[in-house]
Amino acid sequence: MDFKPNLLGQIFIFGFEGLSPKEEFFRFFKDWNLGGVIIFSENIESLKQIKDVILRIKSYSEIPPFVMIDQEGGQKNRIADDFPTYPSNRYYGKRDDKNGLYDAFRTTARSLRDLGINVNLAPVVDVLTNPGNKVIGERSFGDDTQKVSEFCQVAVKAIHKGGILCCAKHFPGIGDICVDPHQKMPENKNTKQRFEKIDFPPFKAAISSGADFIMTTHVKCPSLDSENPATISRVICTDILKIDLGHEGLVITDDMGMGAIKGNFDVPEACEKACLAGNDLILLCHEYEKQPQILERFSKLLKDKKIEEDRFAESLDKIISKKRKTLI
Repeated sequence: MDFKPNLLGQIFIFGFEGLSPKEEFFRFFKDWNLGGVIIFSENIESLKQIKDVILRIKSYSEIPPFVMIDQEGGQKNRIADDFPTYPSNRYYGKRDDKNGLYDAFRTTARSLRDLGINVNLAPVVDVLTNPGNKVIGERSFGDDTQKVSEFCQVAVKAIHKGGILCCAKHFPGIGDICVDPHQKMPENKNTKQRFEKIDFPPFKAAISSGADFIMTTHVKCPSLDSENPATISRVICTDILKIDLGHEGLVITDDMGMGAIKGNFDVPEACEKACLAGNDLILLCHEYEKQPQILERFSKLLKDKKIEEDRFAESLDKIISKKRKTLI
């Protein structure tokens, strides 16, 4: 598709403050044609309330928005009251219970769809090779690459059967870290060969199963890119994920407001770098005051031809195509 400047906002997924967005957010959402929103527990008072909020957000959208949530199971459930909840990935992995996992993710997906949510940012497909890793912990299916790969495929199939989209995370794999990227930038010093043997296979499984999104994360992996953390690394986001692993779906960043980014970069500049690295969607969950700044920055970069229109056109084509096939 030809690039249209008025669709620039489609590459952004933003969070909002409180139980309902402020009027300024709705106008901002409409004026910039934002790609979607992410929902957190702090945005939810009741099922009716959040359903009404989502309906209103959609009413401001010319193009149906992605409405995302982390409803992984276990401790990572943004909706807990009056809503079906299930154990963690680790619970099902330990019991080798693929049928239970399938039922859990399918029912969760159907229940999310009833609220108007169309993307579950799940499953986590990190292989938990560091038992002391509290960032991932029970969110992982386990420490065996083959098991994680197989359970990942079950989860992807179940979420699709429930009628919504899924996202495998966190590429290139953070099962071996000990530092929380919400706070600081972790580093994974494993060899490229180890990444290829341990961490990449579950993502390959997700891709072959038709995962709609792959989420990149904030971790330094010197064996893959000696200079840049994964989220802003073209080597990792494009050369490895898109070309070597063959992911033709959407690539979305983890929250660009995490400490790993804020502690090392200017957030708007990091969002630019993430886009240039090959991420199709930029996720910013809580840095509300930076949302307009980022859109203005991107608009100026385009106007000044510091980012080529082709870069945005590539992502927009995939985003609009996905929405037309699944949301309209």
